[in-house]
Amino acid sequence: MHVIELLPAYALGCLDEEEAAEVSAHLKGCAECRAELRAYREVSAQLALAAPDAAPPARVKRRLMRRVERARPAPAAPPHPAPWRSLGDLLRRSAPAWGLAGLVLIVALAAGNVWLWRESRARAHRVGDMLAVAMLPTRAAPGADGTLVISADGEYGSLVVDGLPPLDAAHQYQVWLARDGERRSGGVFSVNAHGYGVIEILAPEPLIRYTSFDITLEPAGGSEAPTGVEMMAGGP
Repeated sequence: MHVIELLPAYALGCLDEEEAAEVSAHLKGCAECRAELRAYREVSAQLALAAPDAAPPARVKRRLMRRVERARPAPAAPPHPAPWRSLGDLLRRSAPAWGLAGLVLIVALAAGNVWLWRESRARAHRVGDMLAVAMLPTRAAPGADGTLVISADGEYGSLVVDGLPPLDAAHQYQVWLARDGERRSGGVFSVNAHGYGVIEILAPEPLIRYTSFDITLEPAGGSEAPTGVEMMAGGP
């Protein structure tokens, strides 16, 4: 059998491995057969368009819709906003079971929004009506991560940190709120053995008015002004 008789089946991919190899080897040195193959491939590409239109049976549509319904995710229950002042307690109660990413998701749900947390180097971004400020680590705490979530009205905030070095009883971390070259304390906190900690920020003015936020290492109970090494920093 001459190779040219195998070209129609070759164009449709119907030859076995040995026959296909034979045709392929022949095509390398035969321009006439290559031209013939191109013609067969052009014809085969039109075969699907040559078939008459046909309406599928109704049962096919019903079967397809049932599969779509089974694959469709269940609708999420509407979230129930919680009072902002209880947010810190909610985070603290959830600490043993949730990592940083899960806790930030809880924050978003409490405000009536679903937020899928992704690690980001952005300084700040909106989570619904709230502002999430990324607290970036310094060289003193390269493995740390944190987020300060400020309420929609800018009045209150909760800070969640992870990966800060655990401290002895004589030291704590202190949050600083900076504006116009001055720093005010936002509170002191400690972390557990895994470096996790949560604090509700206390400030004399709405947090949205401050231009940057810092965390330093201080003596237990805090300092009147920063005295220790800066561990994390962030700003809107």
